[in-house]
Amino acid sequence: MVDCWLPYGETEVYVSVEMDYLLGIAKPSNVEPEKSPSEIIVDAIADPIGSRLEELLGRETTVAIAVENYSSPNAVVQTLREVVKSLVELIIPRDRITIIIGNGDHERNKSPIIDAIKESADLGNIRVVVHSRDTAGLVDLGATNRGTPVKINGMYHDASLKIAVGETRLDQYMGFSGAHNAVVPGISSLETIKENRKLYIDGDITPGVIELNPIKEDALEAAEKTGIDFAINFVTNNEGRVLAAHAGSYMETWSRAINSLSTHYEARHEGNADIVVVSAGGAPFDQSLNSASLALLSAAEAAKKNGTLILLAECSAGLGAEAFTQLAQVSEQSEFKRRYMYGAESLKQVKNVLKDHRVILVSALPGYIVESLGMEPARNANDAYTRAVQTRRGRRTTVIPHGLTTLLI
Repeated sequence: MVDCWLPYGETEVYVSVEMDYLLGIAKPSNVEPEKSPSEIIVDAIADPIGSRLEELLGRETTVAIAVENYSSPNAVVQTLREVVKSLVELIIPRDRITIIIGNGDHERNKSPIIDAIKESADLGNIRVVVHSRDTAGLVDLGATNRGTPVKINGMYHDASLKIAVGETRLDQYMGFSGAHNAVVPGISSLETIKENRKLYIDGDITPGVIELNPIKEDALEAAEKTGIDFAINFVTNNEGRVLAAHAGSYMETWSRAINSLSTHYEARHEGNADIVVVSAGGAPFDQSLNSASLALLSAAEAAKKNGTLILLAECSAGLGAEAFTQLAQVSEQSEFKRRYMYGAESLKQVKNVLKDHRVILVSALPGYIVESLGMEPARNANDAYTRAVQTRRGRRTTVIPHGLTTLLI
């Protein structure tokens, strides 16, 4: 037997698979950085694309740093440490610096990044705020050409220097994520997020592709309205260690970070698996079913028709979107658009997967809720796998530890 470990919440769980049945574990190859994280980040800040930090400062400058919630916590802390150090050396008092955790995709939940910041002595006396998408104090910046209202956190808007920090990685909505995700959707209103995500229903959205992506185009237009002055986009390896960082203009740094990411997010697989075990990637990716469910798309790609998919997603924050209750019985694709509400884009994809596959969900959700969505609940990963094996003649198995950030090739 081979014990295959997968992320689940803030821990890991394993599935025991017989060697003869294991087709493979689909994960990108690990790449080691050539320099230390601090050196990489310091070099990026010292040689930015566009204006240097000192050129953006004025008298009585206040600084707001928006942080993308899905980024690697250690990489975020290393980046924040160097940014704060640079600002302090430029005579910005620490009490004029505020870090805002972009939590827009979720209701107010615990973020691993907050714990990592608290453990850093260098950031101990910097104010940290967790944005809530339903919070008061939002600032209305108008609307995009597609009609998406742009409302963002007031503290960020009012700061005289606006910085965005985030990881560039494969993304199910934008093609690739970036530092601008810390602002849109990170510190945006729920209304902004809903209207932007609604574009998924009719759009041709493919992870790893940014051309002609309506969500990306709309989000970047919204981000432009927010006035991001300085961004740091970084790339990490499988262990969350910084491989590259680019500082300066948020658009140029994002483009260069995508180039630095190269093919590090790709993983080979044999396809036509009878059983696919996939994890959303642990916290924060699996905080809710809404955020975790798109990992089923990778699993379905690796499986044969009528194969069994086992999704590992703790869902500590529950379903995460009203669509998973209000539209649970909807099956017609046109109805998801007509009755759109937050999360309908994810639920639509779940329903599409269920047409051709059996899905077993390992989560903290009550069984009756899981069953109402057409999936089978399981207590743990090995129980789910045993059930799948016992009810299938074919047992060829593929394991995907990071379903949301891995592109199968």
